[in-house]
Amino acid sequence: MSRRILVVILLTLFSCHRVAEQKRVIFIGLDGADWQLLDRYIADGTMPNLQSIVRAGEKRAMLTQHPPLSPLVWTTMMTGSGPLDHRILDFARFNPLTGEKELITSDERRVPAIWNMLTAKGQRVDVIGMWATEPQEQVNGTIISDRQVAGSSTDPYQRMLEQTENVHHAALPVIDKDKPNLAIVYFQGTDIIGHLFAPKPEHADDVRRYFMRIDAILGEYAKSGAELVIASDHGFDWDGAAKINVSSTAVATAAKWHRDEGILVVPKGAPACAAAQCITPMLLQMLGLPSDVESYRREWRQARTSVAAPEAKSGSEAVANLKALGYIGSSESSHAPAAYKGTRTAASWDNEALILLDQHRDEEAIKAFEMALQIDPQSASALWNLSDLLHRKHVDLPRADRLLDRAIAIDSMQPHWLMMRGRYRMERHDCRSALDDFQRAASLDTGNAVLYASLGAASLCLGDEAAARAAFEKSLTLDPNQPQLRAALGQH
Repeated sequence: MSRRILVVILLTLFSCHRVAEQKRVIFIGLDGADWQLLDRYIADGTMPNLQSIVRAGEKRAMLTQHPPLSPLVWTTMMTGSGPLDHRILDFARFNPLTGEKELITSDERRVPAIWNMLTAKGQRVDVIGMWATEPQEQVNGTIISDRQVAGSSTDPYQRMLEQTENVHHAALPVIDKDKPNLAIVYFQGTDIIGHLFAPKPEHADDVRRYFMRIDAILGEYAKSGAELVIASDHGFDWDGAAKINVSSTAVATAAKWHRDEGILVVPKGAPACAAAQCITPMLLQMLGLPSDVESYRREWRQARTSVAAPEAKSGSEAVANLKALGYIGSSESSHAPAAYKGTRTAASWDNEALILLDQHRDEEAIKAFEMALQIDPQSASALWNLSDLLHRKHVDLPRADRLLDRAIAIDSMQPHWLMMRGRYRMERHDCRSALDDFQRAASLDTGNAVLYASLGAASLCLGDEAAARAAFEKSLTLDPNQPQLRAALGQH
Protein backbone atom coordinates (compact mmCIF):
# COMPACT_ATOMS: atom_id res chain seq x y z
CA MET A 1 0.00 0.00 0.00
CA SER A 2 2.77 2.46 0.91
CA ARG A 3 4.50 1.81 -2.41
CA ARG A 4 1.31 2.53 -4.33
CA ILE A 5 0.85 5.75 -2.38
CA LEU A 6 4.43 6.76 -3.21
CA VAL A 7 3.82 6.11 -6.91
CA VAL A 8 0.63 8.21 -6.83
CA ILE A 9 2.47 11.05 -5.10
CA LEU A 10 5.29 10.96 -7.62
CA LEU A 11 2.88 10.92 -10.55
CA THR A 12 0.97 13.82 -9.03
CA LEU A 13 4.14 15.84 -8.54
CA PHE A 14 5.25 15.07 -12.09
CA SER A 15 1.86 16.12 -13.44
CA CYS A 16 1.96 19.39 -11.48
CA HIS A 17 5.46 20.06 -12.75
CA ARG A 18 4.33 19.53 -16.35
CA VAL A 19 1.35 21.86 -15.86
CA ALA A 20 3.65 24.56 -14.48
CA GLU A 21 5.99 24.13 -17.44
CA GLN A 22 3.12 24.40 -19.91
CA LYS A 23 1.60 27.59 -18.54
CA ARG A 24 0.97 29.85 -21.51
CA VAL A 25 0.52 33.62 -21.80
CA ILE A 26 -0.27 35.67 -24.90
CA PHE A 27 0.71 39.33 -24.63
CA ILE A 28 -1.09 41.55 -27.14
CA GLY A 29 0.26 45.04 -27.70
CA LEU A 30 -2.26 47.59 -29.00
CA ASP A 31 -0.22 50.71 -29.67
CA GLY A 32 -1.88 53.90 -28.41
CA ALA A 33 -5.09 52.14 -27.26
CA ASP A 34 -7.05 54.23 -24.77
CA TRP A 35 -9.97 53.52 -22.46
CA GLN A 36 -11.55 56.81 -23.61
CA LEU A 37 -12.47 55.10 -26.87
CA LEU A 38 -12.52 51.45 -25.85
CA ASP A 39 -14.97 52.02 -22.98
CA ARG A 40 -17.42 53.56 -25.45
CA TYR A 41 -16.98 50.68 -27.86
CA ILE A 42 -17.50 48.14 -25.05
CA ALA A 43 -20.63 49.96 -23.90
CA ASP A 44 -22.24 50.20 -27.35
CA GLY A 45 -21.45 46.61 -28.37
CA THR A 46 -18.71 47.38 -30.91
CA MET A 47 -16.15 45.28 -29.00
CA PRO A 48 -17.94 42.34 -27.32
CA ASN A 49 -14.83 40.15 -27.19
CA LEU A 50 -12.86 42.81 -25.35
CA GLN A 51 -15.81 43.18 -22.99
CA SER A 52 -15.68 39.44 -22.21
CA ILE A 53 -11.91 39.53 -21.71
CA VAL A 54 -12.19 42.49 -19.35
CA ARG A 55 -14.99 40.84 -17.36
CA ALA A 56 -12.97 37.66 -16.98
CA GLY A 57 -9.85 39.53 -15.90
CA GLU A 58 -8.85 42.86 -14.42
CA LYS A 59 -9.03 46.22 -16.16
CA ARG A 60 -6.17 48.57 -15.27
CA ALA A 61 -4.41 51.69 -16.54
CA MET A 62 -0.80 51.63 -17.72
CA LEU A 63 1.35 54.71 -17.11
CA THR A 64 3.72 55.55 -19.95
CA GLN A 65 7.17 57.12 -19.86
CA HIS A 66 8.45 60.33 -21.46
CA PRO A 67 8.95 60.96 -24.27
CA PRO A 68 6.03 58.58 -25.08
CA LEU A 69 7.47 57.32 -28.38
CA SER A 70 6.63 53.78 -29.47
CA PRO A 71 10.09 52.18 -29.91
CA LEU A 72 11.27 53.64 -26.61
CA VAL A 73 8.23 52.64 -24.57
CA TRP A 74 7.72 49.17 -26.06
CA THR A 75 11.39 48.36 -25.54
CA THR A 76 11.05 49.46 -21.92
CA MET A 77 8.01 47.20 -21.61
CA MET A 78 9.84 44.27 -23.22
CA THR A 79 13.04 44.64 -21.17
CA GLY A 80 12.06 46.10 -17.79
CA SER A 81 14.79 48.71 -18.33
CA GLY A 82 14.53 52.42 -19.10
CA PRO A 83 15.69 54.02 -22.38
CA LEU A 84 18.99 55.25 -20.96
CA ASP A 85 19.80 51.60 -20.24
CA HIS A 86 18.26 49.79 -23.19
CA ARG A 87 19.44 52.50 -25.67
CA ILE A 88 16.52 52.34 -28.09
CA LEU A 89 16.03 56.10 -28.37
CA ASP A 90 14.49 56.78 -31.76
CA PHE A 91 12.29 55.34 -34.50
CA ALA A 92 15.29 55.09 -36.81
CA ARG A 93 19.07 54.79 -37.03
CA PHE A 94 21.75 55.20 -39.70
CA ASN A 95 22.77 51.92 -41.27
CA PRO A 96 26.48 51.45 -40.38
CA LEU A 97 27.38 50.23 -43.87
CA THR A 98 25.45 52.62 -46.08
CA GLY A 99 24.67 55.58 -43.83
CA GLU A 100 21.04 55.40 -44.96
CA LYS A 101 18.34 56.01 -42.37
CA GLU A 102 16.38 52.86 -41.58
CA LEU A 103 13.98 51.56 -38.94
CA ILE A 104 15.58 51.07 -35.53
CA THR A 105 17.17 47.63 -35.18
CA SER A 106 17.57 44.95 -32.52
CA ASP A 107 21.35 45.32 -32.42
CA GLU A 108 21.00 48.84 -31.00
CA ARG A 109 19.46 47.37 -27.84
CA ARG A 110 21.95 46.96 -24.98
CA VAL A 111 19.98 44.81 -22.53
CA PRO A 112 18.16 41.47 -22.88
CA ALA A 113 14.54 41.46 -23.91
CA ILE A 114 12.03 39.10 -22.35
CA TRP A 115 12.47 36.69 -25.29
CA ASN A 116 16.15 36.41 -24.40
CA MET A 117 15.22 35.85 -20.75
CA LEU A 118 12.78 33.04 -21.52
CA THR A 119 15.25 31.41 -23.89
CA ALA A 120 17.89 31.44 -21.14
CA LYS A 121 15.43 29.63 -18.86
CA GLY A 122 14.49 27.02 -21.45
CA GLN A 123 10.99 28.34 -22.13
CA ARG A 124 9.56 28.83 -25.60
CA VAL A 125 8.70 32.29 -26.91
CA ASP A 126 7.23 33.73 -30.09
CA VAL A 127 7.44 37.42 -31.04
CA ILE A 128 5.47 38.86 -33.96
CA GLY A 129 5.70 42.44 -35.25
CA MET A 130 7.34 44.11 -32.25
CA TRP A 131 9.51 47.20 -32.70
CA ALA A 132 13.29 46.74 -33.04
CA THR A 133 13.26 43.00 -33.74
CA GLU A 134 15.19 43.09 -37.05
CA PRO A 135 17.66 41.38 -37.38
CA GLN A 136 15.94 38.48 -35.62
CA GLU A 137 17.78 37.10 -32.62
CA GLN A 138 18.24 33.39 -31.96
CA VAL A 139 15.55 32.36 -29.47
CA ASN A 140 13.83 29.20 -28.31
CA GLY A 141 10.89 29.85 -30.58
CA THR A 142 10.16 32.24 -33.44
CA ILE A 143 10.67 35.94 -34.10
CA ILE A 144 8.87 37.58 -37.02
CA SER A 145 10.25 41.10 -37.13
CA ASP A 146 8.48 44.41 -37.56
CA ARG A 147 9.90 44.72 -41.08
CA GLN A 148 8.54 41.34 -42.15
CA VAL A 149 4.93 42.32 -41.48
CA ALA A 150 4.97 45.87 -42.88
CA GLY A 151 2.25 46.79 -45.37
CA SER A 152 3.15 47.72 -48.94
CA SER A 153 0.39 50.14 -49.97
CA THR A 154 1.33 53.76 -50.60
CA ASP A 155 -1.88 54.86 -48.85
CA PRO A 156 -1.29 55.15 -45.06
CA TYR A 157 -4.73 53.80 -44.15
CA GLN A 158 -4.54 50.80 -46.48
CA ARG A 159 -0.96 50.12 -45.40
CA MET A 160 -2.13 50.08 -41.78
CA LEU A 161 -4.89 47.59 -42.60
CA GLU A 162 -2.38 45.38 -44.44
CA GLN A 163 0.03 45.51 -41.52
CA THR A 164 -2.70 44.51 -39.08
CA GLU A 165 -3.68 41.48 -41.15
CA ASN A 166 -0.04 40.57 -41.82
CA VAL A 167 0.68 40.47 -38.09
CA HIS A 168 -2.40 38.44 -37.26
CA HIS A 169 -2.03 35.92 -40.06
CA ALA A 170 1.66 35.47 -39.25
CA ALA A 171 1.01 35.01 -35.52
CA LEU A 172 -1.75 32.39 -35.51
CA PRO A 173 0.08 29.52 -37.27
CA VAL A 174 3.34 30.19 -35.43
CA ILE A 175 1.65 30.13 -32.03
CA ASP A 176 -0.31 27.01 -32.97
CA LYS A 177 2.90 25.26 -34.07
CA ASP A 178 5.23 26.36 -31.28
CA LYS A 179 2.79 26.32 -28.33
CA PRO A 180 5.05 28.89 -26.65
CA ASN A 181 5.04 29.72 -22.96
CA LEU A 182 4.84 33.36 -24.03
CA ALA A 183 3.66 34.81 -27.32
CA ILE A 184 4.02 38.54 -28.01
CA VAL A 185 1.83 39.97 -30.78
CA TYR A 186 2.05 43.69 -31.56
CA PHE A 187 -0.42 45.82 -33.54
CA GLN A 188 0.62 49.35 -34.48
CA GLY A 189 -2.61 50.21 -36.28
CA THR A 190 -4.48 51.15 -33.11
CA ASP A 191 -2.16 54.15 -32.83
CA ILE A 192 -1.84 54.92 -36.53
CA ILE A 193 -5.60 55.20 -37.00
CA GLY A 194 -5.69 57.76 -34.21
CA HIS A 195 -3.03 59.91 -35.86
CA LEU A 196 -4.81 59.63 -39.19
CA PHE A 197 -8.41 60.11 -38.11
CA ALA A 198 -8.79 61.30 -34.49
CA PRO A 199 -9.22 64.98 -35.43
CA LYS A 200 -11.63 64.08 -38.28
CA PRO A 201 -15.18 63.16 -37.16
CA GLU A 202 -16.08 62.30 -40.74
CA HIS A 203 -13.91 59.19 -40.37
CA ALA A 204 -15.73 57.87 -37.29
CA ASP A 205 -17.10 54.90 -39.26
CA ASP A 206 -13.59 53.96 -40.47
CA VAL A 207 -12.34 54.03 -36.87
CA ARG A 208 -15.25 51.91 -35.64
CA ARG A 209 -14.78 49.31 -38.39
CA TYR A 210 -11.10 49.03 -37.61
CA PHE A 211 -11.69 48.46 -33.89
CA MET A 212 -14.40 45.92 -34.72
CA ARG A 213 -11.70 44.03 -36.62
CA ILE A 214 -9.31 44.32 -33.68
CA ASP A 215 -12.07 42.95 -31.44
CA ALA A 216 -12.56 39.97 -33.75
CA ILE A 217 -8.82 39.31 -33.62
CA LEU A 218 -8.85 39.48 -29.82
CA GLY A 219 -11.65 36.93 -29.85
CA GLU A 220 -9.46 34.47 -31.74
CA TYR A 221 -6.67 34.73 -29.17
CA ALA A 222 -9.19 34.39 -26.34
CA LYS A 223 -10.04 30.91 -27.69
CA SER A 224 -6.40 29.76 -27.46
CA GLY A 225 -6.58 28.61 -23.86
CA ALA A 226 -3.67 30.87 -22.92
CA GLU A 227 -3.94 33.66 -20.38
CA LEU A 228 -4.27 37.01 -22.12
CA VAL A 229 -2.48 40.24 -21.25
CA ILE A 230 -3.42 43.28 -23.36
CA ALA A 231 -1.53 46.56 -23.05
CA SER A 232 -0.80 49.82 -24.82
CA ASP A 233 2.33 51.94 -24.60
CA HIS A 234 0.38 55.16 -24.02
CA GLY A 235 -3.14 56.47 -24.45
CA PHE A 236 -4.64 58.62 -27.18
CA ASP A 237 -6.81 61.67 -26.65
CA TRP A 238 -9.86 60.67 -28.69
CA ASP A 239 -11.91 63.26 -26.77
CA GLY A 240 -9.42 66.04 -27.54
CA ALA A 241 -11.81 68.44 -29.25
CA ALA A 242 -9.66 71.34 -28.00
CA LYS A 243 -6.80 69.97 -30.10
CA ILE A 244 -8.70 70.32 -33.36
CA ASN A 245 -6.07 72.80 -34.62
CA VAL A 246 -3.16 70.63 -33.41
CA SER A 247 -1.88 68.34 -36.14
CA SER A 248 -1.81 64.66 -35.22
CA THR A 249 0.62 63.87 -38.07
CA ALA A 250 3.23 66.62 -37.63
CA VAL A 251 6.39 65.56 -35.81
CA ALA A 252 6.35 68.49 -33.37
CA THR A 253 2.70 68.06 -32.36
CA ALA A 254 1.75 64.43 -33.00
CA ALA A 255 2.73 63.38 -29.47
CA LYS A 256 0.40 66.06 -28.03
CA TRP A 257 -2.43 63.68 -28.90
CA HIS A 258 -0.91 61.02 -26.64
CA ARG A 259 -2.17 60.58 -23.09
CA ASP A 260 -0.06 59.28 -20.23
CA GLU A 261 -2.55 56.55 -19.33
CA GLY A 262 -2.66 53.57 -21.63
CA ILE A 263 -4.62 50.36 -21.18
CA LEU A 264 -3.80 47.16 -19.35
CA VAL A 265 -5.93 44.02 -19.08
CA VAL A 266 -4.59 41.08 -17.05
CA PRO A 267 -5.96 37.81 -15.66
CA LYS A 268 -7.49 38.02 -12.20
CA GLY A 269 -4.81 37.89 -9.52
CA ALA A 270 -1.97 38.93 -11.83
CA PRO A 271 0.93 40.71 -10.12
CA ALA A 272 0.58 44.43 -9.51
CA CYS A 273 1.76 46.53 -12.44
CA ALA A 274 0.92 50.09 -13.44
CA ALA A 275 3.91 51.34 -15.46
CA ALA A 276 5.79 50.43 -18.63
CA GLN A 277 8.88 49.20 -16.80
CA CYS A 278 7.00 46.58 -14.77
CA ILE A 279 5.47 44.68 -17.71
CA THR A 280 8.41 42.29 -18.15
CA PRO A 281 8.72 41.51 -14.40
CA MET A 282 4.96 40.88 -14.30
CA LEU A 283 5.08 38.48 -17.26
CA LEU A 284 8.08 36.65 -15.82
CA GLN A 285 6.27 36.22 -12.51
CA MET A 286 3.15 34.95 -14.28
CA LEU A 287 5.33 32.33 -16.01
CA GLY A 288 6.90 31.24 -12.74
CA LEU A 289 10.31 32.70 -13.52
CA PRO A 290 12.54 35.05 -11.48
CA SER A 291 11.27 38.59 -12.05
CA ASP A 292 14.50 40.49 -11.31
CA VAL A 293 15.59 41.72 -14.75
CA GLU A 294 19.01 42.68 -13.39
CA SER A 295 19.84 39.01 -12.87
CA TYR A 296 19.19 38.31 -16.56
CA ARG A 297 21.29 41.31 -17.57
CA ARG A 298 24.29 39.99 -15.65
CA GLU A 299 24.15 36.67 -17.52
CA TRP A 300 23.27 37.99 -20.99
CA ARG A 301 25.78 38.41 -23.79
CA GLN A 302 24.54 40.23 -26.88
CA ALA A 303 24.98 38.07 -29.96
CA ARG A 304 26.78 39.55 -32.93
CA THR A 305 24.45 40.11 -35.86
CA SER A 306 25.43 40.64 -39.45
CA VAL A 307 24.34 44.02 -40.80
CA ALA A 308 23.04 43.85 -44.34
CA ALA A 309 22.63 46.91 -46.50
CA PRO A 310 18.90 47.66 -46.71
CA GLU A 311 17.21 47.63 -50.06
CA ALA A 312 17.03 51.25 -51.18
CA LYS A 313 13.31 51.09 -51.95
CA SER A 314 12.15 49.38 -48.76
CA GLY A 315 14.43 51.44 -46.57
CA SER A 316 13.36 54.75 -48.04
CA GLU A 317 9.69 53.73 -47.99
CA ALA A 318 9.85 52.82 -44.31
CA VAL A 319 11.34 56.20 -43.43
CA ALA A 320 8.83 57.97 -45.68
CA ASN A 321 5.99 56.17 -43.89
CA LEU A 322 7.29 57.37 -40.53
CA LYS A 323 7.54 60.93 -41.84
CA ALA A 324 3.97 60.82 -43.15
CA LEU A 325 2.73 59.87 -39.68
CA GLY A 326 4.77 62.52 -37.88
CA TYR A 327 7.19 60.05 -36.28
CA ILE A 328 10.16 61.55 -38.14
CA GLY A 329 10.48 65.23 -39.09
CA SER A 330 9.87 65.88 -42.78
CA SER A 331 13.04 67.99 -42.99
CA GLU A 332 15.30 65.35 -41.39
CA SER A 333 18.03 64.00 -43.62
CA SER A 334 17.69 60.41 -44.81
CA HIS A 335 21.45 59.94 -44.79
CA ALA A 336 24.12 60.29 -42.12
CA PRO A 337 26.37 63.37 -42.37
CA ALA A 338 29.67 63.02 -44.21
CA ALA A 339 32.41 61.47 -42.06
CA TYR A 340 29.88 60.52 -39.35
CA LYS A 341 30.60 56.96 -38.22
CA GLY A 342 27.83 56.45 -35.68
CA THR A 343 24.39 54.92 -36.10
CA ARG A 344 22.50 57.28 -33.80
CA THR A 345 20.28 60.00 -35.25
CA ALA A 346 19.87 63.58 -34.07
CA ALA A 347 16.44 62.63 -32.72
CA SER A 348 18.05 59.86 -30.68
CA TRP A 349 20.31 62.37 -28.91
CA ASP A 350 17.44 64.84 -28.56
CA ASN A 351 15.28 62.19 -26.87
CA GLU A 352 18.14 61.18 -24.58
CA ALA A 353 18.54 64.80 -23.53
CA LEU A 354 14.83 65.08 -22.71
CA ILE A 355 15.06 62.01 -20.48
CA LEU A 356 18.14 63.47 -18.77
CA LEU A 357 16.21 66.69 -18.19
CA ASP A 358 13.45 64.75 -16.45
CA GLN A 359 16.15 63.39 -14.14
CA HIS A 360 17.49 66.92 -13.49
CA ARG A 361 20.80 66.06 -15.18
CA ASP A 362 20.97 69.40 -16.99
CA GLU A 363 24.66 69.44 -17.91
CA GLU A 364 24.46 65.98 -19.48
CA ALA A 365 21.31 67.08 -21.31
CA ILE A 366 23.11 70.09 -22.78
CA LYS A 367 25.85 67.80 -24.12
CA ALA A 368 23.25 65.49 -25.66
CA PHE A 369 21.45 68.40 -27.33
CA GLU A 370 24.81 69.59 -28.69
CA MET A 371 25.41 66.10 -30.14
CA ALA A 372 22.01 66.24 -31.84
CA LEU A 373 22.91 69.55 -33.44
CA GLN A 374 26.31 68.26 -34.57
CA ILE A 375 24.53 65.48 -36.47
CA ASP A 376 21.74 67.73 -37.76
CA PRO A 377 22.24 71.49 -37.34
CA GLN A 378 18.72 71.97 -38.75
CA SER A 379 16.97 69.91 -36.08
CA ALA A 380 14.26 72.36 -35.03
CA SER A 381 13.38 70.24 -32.01
CA ALA A 382 16.95 70.16 -30.66
CA LEU A 383 17.36 73.89 -31.36
CA TRP A 384 14.21 74.70 -29.41
CA ASN A 385 14.96 72.31 -26.55
CA LEU A 386 18.49 73.60 -26.04
CA SER A 387 17.31 77.21 -26.29
CA ASP A 388 14.59 76.56 -23.72
CA LEU A 389 17.06 74.91 -21.33
CA LEU A 390 19.57 77.76 -21.61
CA HIS A 391 16.81 80.32 -21.03
CA ARG A 392 15.56 78.47 -17.95
CA LYS A 393 19.08 78.18 -16.56
CA HIS A 394 19.68 81.84 -17.53
CA VAL A 395 22.93 80.80 -19.24
CA ASP A 396 24.34 82.21 -22.51
CA LEU A 397 21.13 84.06 -23.32
CA PRO A 398 22.39 85.57 -26.61
CA ARG A 399 23.01 82.05 -27.93
CA ALA A 400 19.69 80.87 -26.53
CA ASP A 401 17.97 83.62 -28.51
CA ARG A 402 19.84 82.70 -31.69
CA LEU A 403 18.91 79.02 -31.29
CA LEU A 404 15.25 79.94 -30.89
CA ASP A 405 15.35 82.21 -33.94
CA ARG A 406 16.81 79.33 -35.99
CA ALA A 407 14.19 76.88 -34.70
CA ILE A 408 11.35 79.23 -35.68
CA ALA A 409 12.93 79.94 -39.07
CA ILE A 410 12.94 76.17 -39.75
CA ASP A 411 9.50 75.50 -38.30
CA SER A 412 7.33 78.60 -38.06
CA MET A 413 4.16 76.69 -37.17
CA GLN A 414 4.89 76.19 -33.47
CA PRO A 415 2.76 78.64 -31.41
CA HIS A 416 4.52 77.82 -28.14
CA TRP A 417 7.90 78.72 -29.58
CA LEU A 418 6.52 82.00 -30.90
CA MET A 419 4.86 82.77 -27.59
CA MET A 420 8.07 82.14 -25.65
CA ARG A 421 10.10 84.31 -28.01
CA GLY A 422 7.50 87.02 -27.56
CA ARG A 423 7.92 86.81 -23.79
CA TYR A 424 11.69 87.08 -24.06
CA ARG A 425 11.26 90.13 -26.29
CA MET A 426 8.86 91.68 -23.78
CA GLU A 427 11.53 91.26 -21.10
CA ARG A 428 13.84 93.31 -23.31
CA HIS A 429 11.03 95.87 -23.86
CA ASP A 430 10.90 95.04 -27.57
CA CYS A 431 7.12 95.27 -27.48
CA ARG A 432 6.58 95.61 -31.24
CA SER A 433 8.45 92.38 -32.06
CA ALA A 434 6.76 90.65 -29.13
CA LEU A 435 3.34 91.68 -30.46
CA ASP A 436 4.22 90.23 -33.88
CA ASP A 437 5.15 86.91 -32.28
CA PHE A 438 1.99 86.79 -30.15
CA GLN A 439 -0.21 87.60 -33.16
CA ARG A 440 1.42 84.85 -35.25
CA ALA A 441 1.04 82.41 -32.36
CA ALA A 442 -2.62 83.36 -31.86
CA SER A 443 -3.36 82.62 -35.50
CA LEU A 444 -2.07 79.08 -34.92
CA ASP A 445 -3.55 78.46 -31.45
CA THR A 446 -6.90 80.22 -31.17
CA GLY A 447 -7.89 78.64 -27.86
CA ASN A 448 -4.93 79.63 -25.66
CA ALA A 449 -6.02 82.03 -22.91
CA VAL A 450 -2.44 82.71 -21.77
CA LEU A 451 -1.47 83.66 -25.30
CA TYR A 452 -4.24 86.26 -25.57
CA ALA A 453 -3.28 87.70 -22.17
CA SER A 454 0.29 88.03 -23.48
CA LEU A 455 -1.00 89.69 -26.64
CA GLY A 456 -2.92 92.16 -24.48
CA ALA A 457 0.20 92.96 -22.45
CA ALA A 458 2.19 93.68 -25.62
CA SER A 459 -0.60 95.93 -26.95
CA LEU A 460 -0.72 97.79 -23.65
CA CYS A 461 3.07 98.20 -23.77
CA LEU A 462 2.62 99.92 -27.15
CA GLY A 463 -0.10 102.20 -25.80
CA ASP A 464 -2.98 100.54 -27.68
CA GLU A 465 -5.48 100.26 -24.83
CA ALA A 466 -8.41 99.25 -27.04
CA ALA A 467 -6.51 96.33 -28.54
CA ALA A 468 -5.24 95.36 -25.08
CA ARG A 469 -8.79 95.30 -23.65
CA ALA A 470 -10.05 93.21 -26.56
CA ALA A 471 -7.24 90.68 -26.07
CA PHE A 472 -7.77 90.53 -22.30
CA GLU A 473 -11.51 89.98 -22.76
CA LYS A 474 -10.80 87.21 -25.26
CA SER A 475 -8.48 85.61 -22.70
CA LEU A 476 -11.22 85.74 -20.04
CA THR A 477 -13.72 84.23 -22.46
CA LEU A 478 -11.38 81.28 -22.90
CA ASP A 479 -10.52 81.02 -19.19
CA PRO A 480 -12.81 82.96 -16.82
CA ASN A 481 -10.77 81.85 -13.81
CA GLN A 482 -8.27 84.75 -13.95
CA PRO A 483 -9.23 87.00 -11.00
CA GLN A 484 -6.27 89.36 -11.39
CA LEU A 485 -6.99 90.00 -15.05
CA ARG A 486 -10.71 90.39 -14.30
CA ALA A 487 -9.93 92.91 -11.55
CA ALA A 488 -7.63 94.85 -13.91
CA LEU A 489 -10.54 95.20 -16.33
CA GLY A 490 -12.87 96.32 -13.54
CA GLN A 491 -14.95 93.14 -13.75
CA HIS A 492 -16.36 91.27 -10.81
